[in-house]
Amino acid sequence: MEINWRERRYCGQLRAKHQDREVLLMGWVDAIRDHGSLVFIHLRDVSGVVQVVFDPRVSPESYQSSTSLKEEYVVQVKGRVAIREKGTENPNIETGDIEVFATELVILSESRPLPFPISEKAMVYGEEVQARPDKVDEELRLRYRYLDLRRPSMQALITARAEIMNVAREVLRRHRFVEVETPFLTRSTPEGARDYLVPSRLHPGKFYSLPQSPQLFKQILMVSGMDRYFQIVKCFRDEDLRPNRQPEFTQLDLEASFIDEEFIYQVVEEVLERIFSLRGFTLQRPFPRLSYELAMELYGTDRPDTRFHMTFVDVTGVVKDTNYGIFRNIVARGGCVKGFCVRGKAGELSKNVLQNEYALQIAPSFGAKGMSWMKVTSRGLESNIVQFFSPSEQEGLVKAFEAREGDVLMMVADSSRQLVNQALGRLRLHVANRLGLIPEGRFEPVWITHFPLF
Repeated sequence: MEINWRERRYCGQLRAKHQDREVLLMGWVDAIRDHGSLVFIHLRDVSGVVQVVFDPRVSPESYQSSTSLKEEYVVQVKGRVAIREKGTENPNIETGDIEVFATELVILSESRPLPFPISEKAMVYGEEVQARPDKVDEELRLRYRYLDLRRPSMQALITARAEIMNVAREVLRRHRFVEVETPFLTRSTPEGARDYLVPSRLHPGKFYSLPQSPQLFKQILMVSGMDRYFQIVKCFRDEDLRPNRQPEFTQLDLEASFIDEEFIYQVVEEVLERIFSLRGFTLQRPFPRLSYELAMELYGTDRPDTRFHMTFVDVTGVVKDTNYGIFRNIVARGGCVKGFCVRGKAGELSKNVLQNEYALQIAPSFGAKGMSWMKVTSRGLESNIVQFFSPSEQEGLVKAFEAREGDVLMMVADSSRQLVNQALGRLRLHVANRLGLIPEGRFEPVWITHFPLF
């Protein structure tokens, strides 16, 4: 059978402006609803879904053929675009205000019974998709990967990835970067992980190494005078799987000559700004910059979430002579006392939560030996340890944290400053997630500079 691809229209591109036009569609049967006198299907292709109606009054032949359709049959449909009757629109899909009345139907390929459902769209507005494919066992989805990749949500990710690559290329080419492919089969070089090895057929006992990064090749390009290079490149590292480590990954790699740090800041910020704008997110430029040391002191991590406040305050000097033995002894051994202020959340963090959950369980799970807390009230500070602090020390704590009524102070003390910072960093994120302090749909990149070499 000859495929008339020149006349084909994509399902997801049909709109009300195409009313009364004859269209040729090709795709997969996403869902079926048989009303006896009418058969409705959702026809799906890479662009989206459109409803097709088989009406015996319009075409008895196509209606008769439609009664044998099953999910994931591949079909070719010719028909006329019509506006849906009022009250039958489906806002769940972009083509929900139109439908196509079929005049011809050709079954291009049939399908066996599916191992799991693929459809992600309800045919009727307000109806739930009963068996969601994202709840299917992952091993089963991977076994039938070609079916899993038919899902619109999966295809949207692949499409988004392609859009991101196109935007990165567009920005870098505007800055006179040249895209260069570097070899995959190379010699082993000292990097941060183990190499994947490929045996050589022509040289028995010899092996090629898959590159952990194109580092050597791009340095050769710089020495050879290419000036500015970039590549969207596969890298391979023989490492154990972790959330931020995979054996095979893709990175945007670049190198440039005759530049300074400011050039890199500006180019990378422009690339990221354009990428995030693809999904409607606005990034404020220039990105703020924090030294590694300051990031650890204020946030306890080299990848801080700056979308909410609660930066750390060092109150060692305030409590060094306090009657609270734990603080006094730790300071005497050269340790420190630091904490953060949770603004206006005293009503949501009860004494029971602060003491029995955070002080006794959560903070120790983050490596701290404990946690001290205080609430700011109209009568002053309240806590199970506040009696050990003099009025001047209490006033000093309020001033250091810039605390107000309704705030909660959470503090960690230890002889190891590194442990204090790391424990507070995890505690800060836990509290923010629990109280919903992290704004949704907002991104605030930050440069971390001056990393220690060792």
